[in-house]
Amino acid sequence: MAVHHDDRVDFSDRLVPLTGAFNFRDLGGYPGGGGLVTKRGRLFRSDGLHRLTGPDMDVLRSIGLSTVIDLRTPGELEQTGRGLLEEEAIRFHHLAVVQRGGGEAVGAPAPAGDDLAERYLWYLETGRSALVEALRLVAQSSNLPLVFHCTAGKDRTGVLAALVLDILGVERDVIVADYLITADRLELIMGRVRSDPIYSARMTKLPASRFTVEATTMEGFLDGLYAGFGGARSWAIGAGVLPEDMDQMRADLLEPGGLVSD
Repeated sequence: MAVHHDDRVDFSDRLVPLTGAFNFRDLGGYPGGGGLVTKRGRLFRSDGLHRLTGPDMDVLRSIGLSTVIDLRTPGELEQTGRGLLEEEAIRFHHLAVVQRGGGEAVGAPAPAGDDLAERYLWYLETGRSALVEALRLVAQSSNLPLVFHCTAGKDRTGVLAALVLDILGVERDVIVADYLITADRLELIMGRVRSDPIYSARMTKLPASRFTVEATTMEGFLDGLYAGFGGARSWAIGAGVLPEDMDQMRADLLEPGGLVSD
């Protein structure tokens, strides 16, 4: 069970209730410093979306979803397809953080050892172009509301969420607490993945650490992000994101609100 250790924010109502995805949630309502909070209903993160149902699509239409960013590998997308999203007039961008393998659910090239924080830092290198383009898309007003996702909505999605939230000025403890919400959903997500023949045989080859959600993982990633690059904004500028794009992201995704719990 996750321990959401920032008592200024209500983490209980993040989830968008869907049948075909277990980790689709709003990144709004987080304190962004200076009396600002992240806007509700503008930016979402999720696990895989290829099993969405008709009623699920009604929910996404009701929130006005405009853009989907799929962070999975080419193989994952090819094997699962896009499901009902294929039929929707929603902009779709496939930005693979890892080109081969499947990130959370399939063995992929990674740093030596099983340290997830090191793996997340490796994403900044191997997935640089994908993450840069994802940040650019998030920064374009016309793309909102937007959701980005991978398979479990934990690792690749967790890294992009941390980058965006850090750029928006969300404090470290809140970023970590947002990451930990996946712990409450992981049993459902892993049950679905294990039932999928595309992934089940390969899962047995992965270290158990790949299926954990620990505060120390995101803390270690943020430590490395700041020690190596000076934070998400500095990393992004060095990787090619324009400062004005990040300024636009802040303008679109932050609003006055003080400390909130709703």
